[in-house]
Amino acid sequence: MIMIRYMVLAFLLFCQMFGITMAYAGVTMAGTRVVFPAESKDQSLQFSNKDNLPFLVQIWVDQGNDQSTPETADAPFMVNPQVFRINPQAGQTARLFYTGDGQLPKDRESIYYLNFKQIPAMSKDAVDQNKLVLIVKNRFKIFYRPKTIVGKVEDVPKQLRYRLQQDAKGIWLQINNPTGYYANLTQAFIKVGEQTTEMPIGMVAPKSSEKWLVQKNMTHTASATVTVTLVTDYGAYTKYDLIAQP
Repeated sequence: MIMIRYMVLAFLLFCQMFGITMAYAGVTMAGTRVVFPAESKDQSLQFSNKDNLPFLVQIWVDQGNDQSTPETADAPFMVNPQVFRINPQAGQTARLFYTGDGQLPKDRESIYYLNFKQIPAMSKDAVDQNKLVLIVKNRFKIFYRPKTIVGKVEDVPKQLRYRLQQDAKGIWLQINNPTGYYANLTQAFIKVGEQTTEMPIGMVAPKSSEKWLVQKNMTHTASATVTVTLVTDYGAYTKYDLIAQP
């Protein structure tokens, strides 16, 4: 943390010595994810610019490659408009369309990723000045959700099951998701007696399981309790106590 602080201070000092000013990004998208019901023709994406600078925004969708570009976008979605200017203290709406052949699974969600890149627009006078332009790319999950999925998304936490397994590497936390929805997990708290181990975990796909290596040595895992933090459709963080898998 101290090293990062020194690096930031050195960078700012460098900019000041050479008369460089920074242009930074100020465009945000409403929400933390996009839920796309399969029966819908499109979904609205709402952007806002709270900055005093105009920005150019470019949007594309990929199937999971975080290094994707607008040229390599490979997801069955189209955004209109794909590129637009958003003025200071203004908003802009874009429409997200599904362009696939309808062959996605009907019993579970499919996931894609929405990217939007924002570039500060500069006047001709500003182009000739020393200015460090930060191009920011944001990335959001898109959950394509068929209405034929059994059960409700709100009931996902009740269906999750965990198991603590041990091998030569140590103890693993395995979480099984039997539902047709993605379980968006961020943290797990494993309590054994008076000892609590906190560890980062990730998303569990529908009808599958994932496991993570516990960072601390544990004993008497049969008496453990596991609490996870889950992100809802609305971006809220909630905690749930999981039931052990027999």
